[in-house]
Amino acid sequence: MVSEEPTKKSDGVSSLADGDIWIDSNELEVYPKIYKWNNSASEWTLLDNTDQSTASGVLFADAVGNPGGADEDAQDWGSAYSNFHSDAPDPAVYPENILLFNTRLSGYNVKKYVTNYTYDGTNNGNVWVTESGLREDGSAYMGRSAQRKVIVTKLQGALADNDDIRAESRFFNLIAAPGYPELLDEMITLSTDRKQTAFVVGDSPFRLRPDGTSTQNWATNTAQSPANDENGLTSASPYAAVYYPSGYSTDLSGNNVVVPSSHIALRTLAFNDQVAYPWFAPAGYTRGLVDNSTSVGYITNEGEFQAVTLSEGQRDTLYANKINPIAFIPNRGLVVYGQKTLSPIASALDRVNVARLIVYLRYQLDLIAKPFLFEPNDRITRDQVVDTFNRFMEDLVTKRALFDFLVVCDETNNTGARIDRNELWIDIAIQPVKAIEFIYIPLRIKNTGESLTS
Repeated sequence: MVSEEPTKKSDGVSSLADGDIWIDSNELEVYPKIYKWNNSASEWTLLDNTDQSTASGVLFADAVGNPGGADEDAQDWGSAYSNFHSDAPDPAVYPENILLFNTRLSGYNVKKYVTNYTYDGTNNGNVWVTESGLREDGSAYMGRSAQRKVIVTKLQGALADNDDIRAESRFFNLIAAPGYPELLDEMITLSTDRKQTAFVVGDSPFRLRPDGTSTQNWATNTAQSPANDENGLTSASPYAAVYYPSGYSTDLSGNNVVVPSSHIALRTLAFNDQVAYPWFAPAGYTRGLVDNSTSVGYITNEGEFQAVTLSEGQRDTLYANKINPIAFIPNRGLVVYGQKTLSPIASALDRVNVARLIVYLRYQLDLIAKPFLFEPNDRITRDQVVDTFNRFMEDLVTKRALFDFLVVCDETNNTGARIDRNELWIDIAIQPVKAIEFIYIPLRIKNTGESLTS
């Protein structure tokens, strides 16, 4: 494994032979780049890591060996299929001359040590087993991608299987997993399980470049990624929003660190709710000024932070693709400069302030309605319901959440059939207040003596 094309075998003396293998260690982001020497053409041919069906492909799998062994014998570096572990692929079902990349013995992936490892009823003893696994195309997760895959899988499981955070006794109105855009769909599912009483704050990838092509390709999932990740955004929800780019801040020890965009967004939302209400737009010069990051940018391929100043065109591209830009504005500093949600359709819910109003209403209206449970379903109770809900909604009008509303709870929507099913229906129509996002100032030039009012 070397970073330059070999001209001799590994002994430095022997000439290359047909079928010799070279693994390029120069580009770790796409590791392993595997080449096979073609003697007739006198060149190295790059193998396709996504091909597991032809002789020119590569099969990634745990096959044989135990790196935890004390010596080579204990590690079982056998070559015959009888020496393979029970989870090894059967060579009889693959084309002859296909290359096997043994992930059990390789480096640069993530493994876990399993005692009494049993596969298909066969006990293989104490074995290191690949934990980071394979991508959908059959290639292996390697390097930082392997580490991230293991962490993301555990986080996704924690969100999907946690009943405590779905308990009615717990209340929260924001959900975020800072630094992990891969968890966006699990957070949206959690919000749905909680009857959409929590708004989801998502991240864009640390390594997403600011040019219009890169951000648009990610937002529209041009790469056709099967799930949210560094390659594409797949989720859509009116109760979720994504921000870009990442920030530069300090940790509790005073070290400079790169922070995800949700780090900035969460602080902005908290400040917005402190000085106003959830239905006010958490953006702009009044409630969107950023004070927990000194700059914004992205991580380069060399793992370094690159500060950026988003141009107006870049901001427009982001906003057109439902990504809220965090921009440096002269004489203002860093500002959250957008409040779009990931709503799949154009509606009032494609703005954060309206979506968070609905989230707030769902929770509060449920609390207001519960005292009427097990009360007589007659006109007196329904009139009390209307009075209670009207007073609550009128308060929202005075607090600039609504232009107008209508509450209906009478015999028109509480039919005999519904009453017989022990149901009470309360229909509410609202006209939410919208935020100003675009200002147009037409200028007209008049000749001397012309009327300025015409």
